Amino acid sequence: MSENNYGALMLKSALDISVDVTKITSPGIYPIIQGNINVPDASAGLLTVSLTPSKPQITFQKENSSVVYSFVNGNWVKPTATDVDALAKSQNGADIPDIDLFVRNIGAARAFNGGINIGGDSGSWTTAEFITWLESQGAFNHPYWMCKGSWSYADNKTITDTGCGNICLAGAVVEVMGTGGAITIRVTTPTTTSGGGVPSAQFIYINHGDGYAPGWRRDFSRTGDGMTGNLYLKNEGRINLAIVDEAETPRMWLFKDKGGDGVHINNGNDGGGDFIFGKEGSFYAPLAVRAGGSKMLSVRSDNNSALSAHFNLWGGGNRPTVIELDDEQGWHLYSQRNPDGTISFTVNGIVYCTALNVGGAIYQNNGDIYGSVWGNSWLSTWIHNNVVRGVRLGPVALSGGLWRDFQLGGGQVVTGFHTDGKWEMEGGDDKVYYRPVQYLVGDTWVTAPSV
Repeated sequence: MSENNYGALMLKSALDISVDVTKITSPGIYPIIQGNINVPDASAGLLTVSLTPSKPQITFQKENSSVVYSFVNGNWVKPTATDVDALAKSQNGADIPDIDLFVRNIGAARAFNGGINIGGDSGSWTTAEFITWLESQGAFNHPYWMCKGSWSYADNKTITDTGCGNICLAGAVVEVMGTGGAITIRVTTPTTTSGGGVPSAQFIYINHGDGYAPGWRRDFSRTGDGMTGNLYLKNEGRINLAIVDEAETPRMWLFKDKGGDGVHINNGNDGGGDFIFGKEGSFYAPLAVRAGGSKMLSVRSDNNSALSAHFNLWGGGNRPTVIELDDEQGWHLYSQRNPDGTISFTVNGIVYCTALNVGGAIYQNNGDIYGSVWGNSWLSTWIHNNVVRGVRLGPVALSGGLWRDFQLGGGQVVTGFHTDGKWEMEGGDDKVYYRPVQYLVGDTWVTAPSV
């Protein structure tokens, strides 16, 4: 049977007590009989010879003992207390006196605790108080340190001064990276929180010294989130902000070109054109601007006019409020409040309408006028009923015989005479023909009365 000098050691035959075992160079395990003066205490035991790249290594273990001696520089060396205190496999690291120092010395990450009460109650904490607690737990002694808050709202604090939301530490995972004056802390909150804490969020605190803007920030959540502070999108070209549906079809676009006409917003694939908030202070709508609820005020253009219309609201000391319509060629009309509180309306041209109402009066497009001065009726009706439309002499009548004194009735005029041919008026032979004076009012002929 052969052996590989660098392989497994073979058990050899027991050596006589006269053999100087320190001179053996052949690898193997040699039983030693008690009384050999070349081993410690001339005890019985096992001698082990193994090869290293430079020379043989010899050890001796006494019978019924765990102590192993090493032959170093011509002498047997007993294990020291430090050697005896080496880690025992069966303890799985539990026999390390200072685990924190051990982890620090080997440069490993420290998983400090999977369910620790952070702060001990449900009160509020400042960032400074939180860092003080981390320091007391040795968090800054390691390149990477982490713990998890216990799942108890009553036993864990809430950090309230981040500027980007409250951090409830119950159930939160706390990770610390860096040591000394350059640290980064990441806190991941659970899906439910108390104390106004933000759920399902990641908070990051960076402090590289007071002169380097220490502070908190919060990562956006894809399931919905809010933020405080400003959001900057940097680009020399167009920057688009879109709202899309589940199929990622754009339902809204918001964009602004560098040096462009203004901010554009539109309805994405639904169409309708761009609404523009102009950089010169104007607002453009592709079709109409409407205001109101069930009843709306609408300003609309179908883009078929030769000139641009301007609807202006302004005012001054002598004209407190002016509402004006004009175009590039001048003003059309305006309504204004006067200093005395009255209102005037002025048109720069001709007014065409089917009727014009002024208070209770109505001016009709056929020229007729309705009003209280005409008895709350139309002028045409009043004229018809009150103005003389015609004058005539009524039917002829013959008077009775004339004798000395004779008078006709009111409104009658003499139109002829009847005599018997004699020169003097006698008896009842002489008579006159007469007719009534009549005038037409409305549709009725009326005989003129006497005064």
